[in-house]
Amino acid sequence: GFEWSLEEKFNRVAAAGYDGISIDMASGNYPTAERLKPLFEQYGLANLLVAFPTTVESLNPVFDMANTLSSRFVAINAKYFPFTPQEGAQYVRAALALAATHGVEAHFELHRLTLTNDLFYTAQLMDLVPEMELIADLSHAVVGREIEIPIDEIHERLFFKVIDRAAGLQGRIANREQIQISVTWPQHQQWVDLFEKWWIRAMSNWRTRKGPNAILNFLCELGPAPYAITGADGYELVDRWEQALILKSTAERLWH
Repeated sequence: GFEWSLEEKFNRVAAAGYDGISIDMASGNYPTAERLKPLFEQYGLANLLVAFPTTVESLNPVFDMANTLSSRFVAINAKYFPFTPQEGAQYVRAALALAATHGVEAHFELHRLTLTNDLFYTAQLMDLVPEMELIADLSHAVVGREIEIPIDEIHERLFFKVIDRAAGLQGRIANREQIQISVTWPQHQQWVDLFEKWWIRAMSNWRTRKGPNAILNFLCELGPAPYAITGADGYELVDRWEQALILKSTAERLWH
């Protein structure tokens, strides 16, 4: 029932053999760059930022923070809701252009209640902005479209479209009704198998597109409640730390 201190989080993450930590800027209640920078240096951890901007201009301080922390990239989850793909494409182009002026790598993430809320809309954005790569959090699209297994041809083609242009992967497994399932419960095995198949395809495709020294980031992204399923007492039914370690070893196995 107690939150780990920031220092303990860094210590545990480093001791577990992770390569880095992601800073989630969704709530606005995140540590300052000045507090984070010495911890990243002390523990030898890389980082990336996950931002939720409204306007393109509101990305300026995010990109400044990314430069201060030498972030690998910024994952943009734009709280911007245009009606047409053309309007959305204008936002994407402007955000990527702003990132370039800061010298920051940035990609849009597949995420509900953001610009990329819908898989079909996102596919149209990708057609309009060919240089647009995605941070593929496939769990959002599975829940957002209430995907069934076996996947129909139309949806499978669109998932492959995202997977084949993925710049990074968010490691969370969903089923058609729950955004974050336990990877060890037997009733979820078909969803684990599906996501592993998708991740292998994404890794293989990414490897053919990128240079020999490029780094693929796989973020073990497990959120607290209401992402995490809770019982009647309000406590989570599974241990997210243990689940994240399983996802870490899964990603390493699939990569090899």
